Amino acid sequence: MRCELNRNVLLTEEGEDMPSETFIKENKHQLYVSVNEMNRYASFDFSSRLAMYEFGREIMHEAIFGKGGLIEFYPMIISDGKLEIINGTRMSLESARIFINYPDGSGE
Repeated sequence: MRCELNRNVLLTEEGEDMPSETFIKENKHQLYVSVNEMNRYASFDFSSRLAMYEFGREIMHEAIFGKGGLIEFYPMIISDGKLEIINGTRMSLESARIFINYPDGSGE
């Protein structure tokens, strides 16, 4: 069954409905980031459009409501062998970490 993505993205400061129930339930929605140091590029490979959608929503939420100046995404498994969702994103274990730095709002 294909997941229909809502074209009207609603973001609340509390992050209600983030990530979606479908994303939480289905471990198959993942991001894999690889870095080619020789050519100086990073590749973001999403296993589904839903994985890309949820990543985008998390970045938009941070841009609007974030206060820290940094958001980090990284792969993690805790206990049951399932990949954890960190900052609204599930990353494969082989993935590189992502650090996004931005002005914290105090000097803009």
